[in-house]
Amino acid sequence: MNYLDKNVPPTREERLKACNTFGGTACGLVSSSKHGCLGSNDRGFLQSTGCQLGLTMAIAGTIPEAVIIFHGPVGCGSSQLSQAGLSKLNQQSRGNTVKITREWFSTNLSESEVVNGGVEKLEATIREVDRRHRPKVIWIASTCVPGVIGDDVDAVVQKVQHEVSAKVMPLHCAGFKTRIVATAYDVVYHAILRYLIDDPELNRELVFQDEVERFAYEEKRKRTVNLLNVGSMSRVDEDELVRLLKALNLEVNILPCFAPPDRFVRAKDAALCVSICATHDDYFVSHLKEIWNVPYILSTIPIGTDHIRKWLFEIADFFGIRDQAERLVAAEEAELKKALEPLKQALKGKRVYVSAGEIRAGAQAILFQNDLEMELIGVRAHHYDKYGDVLFQDLPDDLPVNVATSQPFEQVNLVKRANPDIYVGHVGGNVWSAKLGIPVLPIFGPLNNYLGYKGIFEIANRLARVLKNPSYYRTLGETEALPYKESWYQADPFKYIRQAPIPAETDPIDADIAA
Repeated sequence: MNYLDKNVPPTREERLKACNTFGGTACGLVSSSKHGCLGSNDRGFLQSTGCQLGLTMAIAGTIPEAVIIFHGPVGCGSSQLSQAGLSKLNQQSRGNTVKITREWFSTNLSESEVVNGGVEKLEATIREVDRRHRPKVIWIASTCVPGVIGDDVDAVVQKVQHEVSAKVMPLHCAGFKTRIVATAYDVVYHAILRYLIDDPELNRELVFQDEVERFAYEEKRKRTVNLLNVGSMSRVDEDELVRLLKALNLEVNILPCFAPPDRFVRAKDAALCVSICATHDDYFVSHLKEIWNVPYILSTIPIGTDHIRKWLFEIADFFGIRDQAERLVAAEEAELKKALEPLKQALKGKRVYVSAGEIRAGAQAILFQNDLEMELIGVRAHHYDKYGDVLFQDLPDDLPVNVATSQPFEQVNLVKRANPDIYVGHVGGNVWSAKLGIPVLPIFGPLNNYLGYKGIFEIANRLARVLKNPSYYRTLGETEALPYKESWYQADPFKYIRQAPIPAETDPIDADIAA
């Protein structure tokens, strides 16, 4: 799989045959995925889409002692203005106290540079940023304009690297190159793997005072896991997962989000990589395995008892401590069951609609169905690839499923006809359901717990609180109007989706004749 000899990683469409277009059932989605049909799906009408620049910053923008240069028009960096306060809060909560603000610059390409090229301006900006801030890392976020005009950002990096003290790392995140915005995660990991993780300046040999200290370090390394976090995880989510891993006597190295540059160097020395989201991490862990022989676990996300149990048992099996993990799980589940009992009375049978990235959406849906005994009536995933199969195959076969990046016109049609008691969705898309008068709970938040056993309890508690008093959403539905005609709500919500047919299964008798 090694793509590190290339300047730019492949898109998710190329590498995983991912799609962001599907309308049907959970059974149909998994079947289409396993037959390789999803990559051919398309829409006759596309209302909106995402840009991978935003998700690129969800990792790169969190790294302390780093500065971002947006190579493009000044507007491409404007999204960072809204993230400054949240970034500072997240850094402080993780113990980072040096240069915790999100610092960014723009090459501010004008019409002249669009015609004549912007590489000279980029070179000057890199030198100026290094002179002013002396960061450890300078990210170069190459946006749509240099992607169109053909600026050779990698050549600029090679030219100026020896002139500056910072590690200069290009991020090829032009939004028009992919419809699967999760490609952005690969873009950041590609730069980390290619330029940072094996950097000789950061890979200085560890010095031990004596053999006892060396032995202690090696023993600790044998019990160290890389816990790969995501931008949608809160600090309390991290604390909960660290608590569970520490209960198994494991050491934890958390990255990539909010991790200083030198922490990535130690990633290749860990005994195991533990992902909580295949959508986020498969590019990174696959390369760590192939190049540095670091094993990984990638199969699920620790949301809901079924998948927390699976996540912990896979880790425990790797270290040969299954009995210890079984005792931990039994104790945690017993305590959780007692705590959930009064909340389940308010939640049982309530109709819930779920929307998020494929991994979180699938696991959260299973949590609502199995742990809280709610009625699951629909799921939307931002995109879909093979990593979703392990989750979506456990959903009811006839469950309505939509795969869409944005597309609020499909969302409002589906949600209005489903009429759930509550909509649990992604920040930024919840407003469409709220304006229908439907109570909403965000599927992640920077200060709330969603993962692990504590996450199950907090989700249940917050769901019960929202459902107890939905008057705000009812008022919103009565006073706010959505920009869609009534005729659209009567139409097939998947009217504009063009799907490849699933090949008919071969009849066993025909197969024998053919043989």
